[in-house]
Amino acid sequence: MAFAQRTGLLLIFLLTLTLPHTAGANAPTVKLGDAEIRKVLSTFVQKQQQRYAQMELRLRNIQSIAPFEVEAGRLQWEVTPSSPRLLDSRRFNLILRSDGRVVKNMTLSVDLEALAPVAIAADDLPRGTILNPEDLRMVTMDLATLRNPCLDAQELVGKKLRRSIRMGAPFIRSGLETPPMVKRGEMVTITASKGTLTVTARGLAQENGAEDDTIRVKNINSQKEIFCRVTAPSSVEVEL
Repeated sequence: MAFAQRTGLLLIFLLTLTLPHTAGANAPTVKLGDAEIRKVLSTFVQKQQQRYAQMELRLRNIQSIAPFEVEAGRLQWEVTPSSPRLLDSRRFNLILRSDGRVVKNMTLSVDLEALAPVAIAADDLPRGTILNPEDLRMVTMDLATLRNPCLDAQELVGKKLRRSIRMGAPFIRSGLETPPMVKRGEMVTITASKGTLTVTARGLAQENGAEDDTIRVKNINSQKEIFCRVTAPSSVEVEL
């Protein structure tokens, strides 16, 4: 699987150079340097942009290299990021072939920039806060410097903070949780259905549960515990 992911990020493309040949007794050569390397990596990043529609990918810094010469011919570049996840890649391997023969193999340090709207805290928010729309703002940030940020403010509304967050800090998914729809010790309505027959009873939740969770509920009338599916706040369902 790891090999398949890595291969998915491999890009091979042809780059026609119009640089003059260097005259000499040996085979003709072409000289390459930083400008050509940037062109190759820029082309690679542009092709990857389709896989990252929510963000804008840019090359920031590329390790400088000394100019070098290779045999002239049909030049083909192979580019492989250091990580299957492009934004985690800090080094890129470049293999250059001339008429199918490897003439250069190098690994360069590369800084990528991935700009996208990120949800941040509109104010200092304490642990346990249930997020409302006014608690959130969207600002453009570099995703390459963040770990698992939230790009959709709507998905945060109603979530509960596991830890406090300062104003302007981005929300991290690991710092959020979905509050239970039914809480332990809460009185709930048990609905049991079979065909057109529906009966209800009062119950006491024995554990927390989010929507569609199956939890233990004590039937107040029979004093028996049954397993019910959470369907709404203070409501659970059991099949007859």
